[in-house]
Amino acid sequence: MYNMHIMHIEDLDFGEIRLIAALSELRKLSAAAARLGLSQSAASHALARLRNRTGDPLFVRGVAGFYPTPYGERLSTAARKAIDILLDGLAPNTAFDPMSSGRRFNIYASDVGQMVVLPKLLAFMAEQAPQASLRVLPIPLDQPGTALASGEVDLAIGFFRNLTTGFRQSVLFREHYVCVVRADHPNFRSGMSAEAFAKSPRALADASGMSHTVVEDELKRHGLLAAPRLTLPQFMVLPLVIANSDLLVIMPSRLAKAFSQLVSIKILEPPVLLRPYDIKIYWHERFDRDSSSRWLRRTFVELFRE
Repeated sequence: MYNMHIMHIEDLDFGEIRLIAALSELRKLSAAAARLGLSQSAASHALARLRNRTGDPLFVRGVAGFYPTPYGERLSTAARKAIDILLDGLAPNTAFDPMSSGRRFNIYASDVGQMVVLPKLLAFMAEQAPQASLRVLPIPLDQPGTALASGEVDLAIGFFRNLTTGFRQSVLFREHYVCVVRADHPNFRSGMSAEAFAKSPRALADASGMSHTVVEDELKRHGLLAAPRLTLPQFMVLPLVIANSDLLVIMPSRLAKAFSQLVSIKILEPPVLLRPYDIKIYWHERFDRDSSSRWLRRTFVELFRE
């Protein structure tokens, strides 16, 4: 006679879970033992221990072998599901097929990054991943790594100093700063000079600002740092501002070239050397071997690495 009592997960080992699942399927203790590589005696002792701990016979003999009790049936179902889930988790990463995938990729990119990479990236995806989609998110000022670590965001592109522990990175290209003014700016008819730079009012776009701090430090060191006349949260409105004012803006060279196709502006080298910086892609190490994440990273490298 068995007395039912509470069974705890720590009372089970994985071999016993496999025995329950095998016996419920095969109905014969000898066959279940053979599948698990056990002797029939070892399997019989394991079943006895389970019966004692659960307070239920679990399986009873019938004409064609062992049949589960109602409790044994419930435990067997749970054991089979647990093994299936574990096998799925142990399976190798499935290959990512960009042509058939409807996956949405989420990336962090500043307005600068968006203007530089999106046209080429979207054209590539239209051909190589026609059913996939892209969502671009603004870079948070605090803890941008949280969403990357959780998988909510697949990739960040830009210049980051706060994505270190737990993150991987790959350099795409080296960027540098240039000065941009309207094409007929009176201070720069003969080109750039420290004097012309110093007397020209500045506009500043300050979104995340991690790379721009290098610019400010260098200008300060040369006595050329002045309070901006206009500060904007993003670069995107600057073409209209520059073309219709005497303001000078320091911006990444690729963005300046893109703006020059929209409005009449002049691109000049700064009066002092401003250190270049690397634009990289960043991802969390948890997703380093994920096939879809690897495809996205390869795409960025193929399209933008110099």
